[in-house]
Amino acid sequence: MATKFKFKHFLIILFFLGLFGFTGYKVYKTIKAKNEAAATPSGGAPGGMGGGRGGPGGGRVQQVQTGLITNGKISEKVALTGSLRPKQQVDVNPRISGRITQINVDVGQLVARGTLIATIEDDEIRQQIERSKASIAVADASIAQREAELSNAKVELDRRKQLVKDGVLSQQELDGLEMRHRVAASQLELARAQRRQTEAEQRELNIRQSQTRVFSPIAGIVARRQLDLGAMAGANTPIVTIVSVSPMVILANAAEQDISRIKKGAQVNVTIDSLPGQKFNGRVMRISPLLDPQTRNGQVEIEIPNTGGLLKGEMFARVELNLGSERETLLLPRDALVYRGEKPGVFTIEADKAKFLEVETGLAQEDKVEVLGGLKLGDKVITQGVNLVKDGDRVAERGAGGPGGGQGGGRQGGGPGQQQAQGGSQSPPDGQKQGGPEQPGQRGQRPSQ
Repeated sequence: MATKFKFKHFLIILFFLGLFGFTGYKVYKTIKAKNEAAATPSGGAPGGMGGGRGGPGGGRVQQVQTGLITNGKISEKVALTGSLRPKQQVDVNPRISGRITQINVDVGQLVARGTLIATIEDDEIRQQIERSKASIAVADASIAQREAELSNAKVELDRRKQLVKDGVLSQQELDGLEMRHRVAASQLELARAQRRQTEAEQRELNIRQSQTRVFSPIAGIVARRQLDLGAMAGANTPIVTIVSVSPMVILANAAEQDISRIKKGAQVNVTIDSLPGQKFNGRVMRISPLLDPQTRNGQVEIEIPNTGGLLKGEMFARVELNLGSERETLLLPRDALVYRGEKPGVFTIEADKAKFLEVETGLAQEDKVEVLGGLKLGDKVITQGVNLVKDGDRVAERGAGGPGGGQGGGRQGGGPGQQQAQGGSQSPPDGQKQGGPEQPGQRGQRPSQ
């Protein structure tokens, strides 16, 4: 009985072992078939479309485009930035305090120089002017009275002088009449002085009354209106702000090494971030003789015509100023430039493999970068696809046949996850050169991608 039981268990174990062995064999065959399928080139022949394993060795092939090192001219330029400002901006303040009884302008309205902006109440001043007129009339009557008294005193004095000569009148009485004549003359002068004083007060009141009418000191456009009808205005409270927007002005900061090379009257090209695709011409009008002691930058004032009124205050502007120096040099396609840390370089093709070369760069102009060293005329460099290769990768130019290559741009590399270039990165923004960033406002546009 025990022997029969053991034999039954042996058969069960043998069955399961066979089942496991068969399953393992099937799994092995499936994995082997997948590996063989993966090893077969896409397209079935060398030079087919896509980036499978190309040629002996089975290394990946990246599809790239190339460009050549060429000769060309490059100009040294300075890139500046700043905000647009009106050439003239005036806050129109009243010269006396009072309640506003009339405002004749509004925001956006064109005004000429001398235009009446607002009127301030003048009831009290007009009353004071009327009172001064009455005071002048009183002074005139007083003057007339003093003149009559002086004339009477003079006649009396002349008659008494003859009596003294005839011995009828004593000298003492004559002295009294002379004193009376001098008093009458003095009172007449006093009355006339009082009249002049009243006239001066009246002129002052007239000036104050004229100051209740506020006029524009410049021609321009009303940019802001701070007070409304019925508000109390004071000497320190502007009623409106008027700006002259033609021409507009840019105040830009230039680096110490550039400002001495910028000349008054130089032409500049201006672009406005909020007006893409449009360019404006300007002119350097003023150059500050002082530098900022902290930044070592100097201020340059540039004027831009604004005949159509398209430019507005505080728009951000970019200025390109040609320093007038142009030279023949080697030029590199800007797309080919990559950086290893702070060292610029390019990828060339050597024996169908990518090779990184360090280069010395200079100025950048549009889609070209000046080459100062490391390359020569006619050298071929990788442009499109440069961010997908690293040293030693097999590469093929798009549009060229051959092992691993293909026409057009199939999938690059044929493997999962297109890799970024190890040891090469895209170039930094404009304004930087080999060896590190420059100071703001430095001349030229440094290479970037």
